[in-house]
Amino acid sequence: MKRLRVGVVGLGFIGALHARAFAECPNAELVAVTDLDATRSSEISSRHACHDYPDLETMLQKETLDAVAICSPDPTHRDVAVQAAQHGLDILLEKPIATTAADALAITQAVDAAGTRMMVAHLLHFDPRYAILKQSARRGELGEIVHLHFRRTNPRTNGRRLGGTSIFWYIGIHDFEMMLTCARATPVRAYAQAVSKINADIGCEDSVFATITFDNGAIGMIELSWALPENTALGINTYAEVVGTKAVGYVTVFDQGISFYSDHAVRFPDALHWPEYNGQIQGDLRHEIQHFVDATLNGRPYVVETDTAIQSVKVVEACQESIRSGLPVDIT
Repeated sequence: MKRLRVGVVGLGFIGALHARAFAECPNAELVAVTDLDATRSSEISSRHACHDYPDLETMLQKETLDAVAICSPDPTHRDVAVQAAQHGLDILLEKPIATTAADALAITQAVDAAGTRMMVAHLLHFDPRYAILKQSARRGELGEIVHLHFRRTNPRTNGRRLGGTSIFWYIGIHDFEMMLTCARATPVRAYAQAVSKINADIGCEDSVFATITFDNGAIGMIELSWALPENTALGINTYAEVVGTKAVGYVTVFDQGISFYSDHAVRFPDALHWPEYNGQIQGDLRHEIQHFVDATLNGRPYVVETDTAIQSVKVVEACQESIRSGLPVDIT
């Protein structure tokens, strides 16, 4: 069986999960990892019996790879992805593709010039609830889209532990990208408002409300918040509603059918994104990694469309400008 030889760049929370998922994937080989934190890199490489390197260039010079998974911080995506493409590697790039449309364009140009391939790791495409909603919308089963409403809320500890990372890029980009995927139309205008009270001291939004106008007349609404109390049992609380002329589709995530209660706490664990059971990482992340490996080895299309990933960055940029100006912003 042919196996995809993979390196992982960036070993934070999601990078470590990627490394493990590739190591457990039957038709992939986790060859090497790299992170600026040498201790972290050594720990992960020892855990998965692969090599570790101090930087990407050294890894690329020393190893023969087919692909890399880029899980480094968002602002580094352009430089790392361009470097990987220039070495002829296929790329799994953690969301968002970039934090500016200019950087996203530079990445795609480098990939096209190198003749390699890239998939942006938008996990909701592998969440069965959102994937089925997307499928129904794209097949026209809902009819012409009238409006879309997406919501994602987290405990305030998520925003604070990330030290001021924008809510748009960390959790919101999931919903912007999936909304555009379901809309089957081009976003043309955005208006957004934000409030910052709980997280004001770290320069981070508490909550954001954004409205998006599409070229076919449909409208979208996205609500984002990480202002829920610190002791909130729900790490993931999301909602999606897509209304069409023929039907309406809903996704509602409050708990996932499993809960734990004690004298001091209530906990609703995640059972779909990357739960661990039977000794392996399961759920959406495993399916995402497996899809990337299978599609790359066999030359099949990726389910995540790069154009939509780029468009979602443009919409977020417009929302951020709208918050600064207090006015609606055209999306170009």
